[in-house]
Amino acid sequence: MEEKKINIKDLLSKEKTRNILIIVGIVAVGLIFISSQFTSNSQEKTQNNFSTEEYRATLSQEILTMVQSIEGTGNAKILLTLENSYEYIYLDDDETLQKVIEPQIRGVVVTCSGGDSAVVCEQVKELLKTALNIPSSKVCVKKLQ
Repeated sequence: MEEKKINIKDLLSKEKTRNILIIVGIVAVGLIFISSQFTSNSQEKTQNNFSTEEYRATLSQEILTMVQSIEGTGNAKILLTLENSYEYIYLDDDETLQKVIEPQIRGVVVTCSGGDSAVVCEQVKELLKTALNIPSSKVCVKKLQ
């Protein structure tokens, strides 16, 4: 039995084979381009969700620092809840970002060592009302056990 060796030069010299390879290459590049478009959209949504959690964590840490700076609060813990996540407003073309709306605060709970003092509670509430622009009904201050 005689073996036939396939020579790449012979294959590439055939016009039909060359055309098929060119078409396959163009289709592959097109598929890569399309998949990168879908990947960037899903990554953007993931980043948006992550940035909401990052926003909550950063704001909680800043609140904790401010609360602990009030005389008499002592050790403190913060629970911050958000009403929603970031909202992205786009123009009619759905590509141009016009505005980003930060999450709204649902409420803040502060537990601190000095939470049994009416003066400390009032100072903490005033601080949070001013810093976060929320009503005192959204702030709860209790003694840390």
